[in-house]
Amino acid sequence: MIFLYILLLSLVLFSFFVISSKNAIHSLLALISVFILSSILLIVLNVEFLAFAFVIVYAGAIAILFLFVIMMIDLKVIDRSLDILSYGPLGYFMGFVFLLEISLPLAKTNCFSVEMFASQVSWMNWFLLID
Repeated sequence: MIFLYILLLSLVLFSFFVISSKNAIHSLLALISVFILSSILLIVLNVEFLAFAFVIVYAGAIAILFLFVIMMIDLKVIDRSLDILSYGPLGYFMGFVFLLEISLPLAKTNCFSVEMFASQVSWMNWFLLID
């Protein structure tokens, strides 16, 4: 159970690093780690076929294609600290409102339990005919 919480926390941290990194290569490497952590989460939830398909399609093909394109374009790191400071407070406020709108209905229905989430995902095993 604690492994699942560590996995989810690292998934959220790497997702935040994808959108907050100034270097495009670092952002893409964080995106690849998000794909791999998502597939590990699917393996923990006993949906192995989707996990392997996720790694092969997303991390194996699309993310590596993005990496080659970024390296061929030879993007430079540009200092945009003034742009981030001007849009940062509005973005954080909108993100807080978005999370508040999502978490209030979920708190009323008690969907935060991991067991309930795992039971809702278990229909994928039946749908994909995985034993």
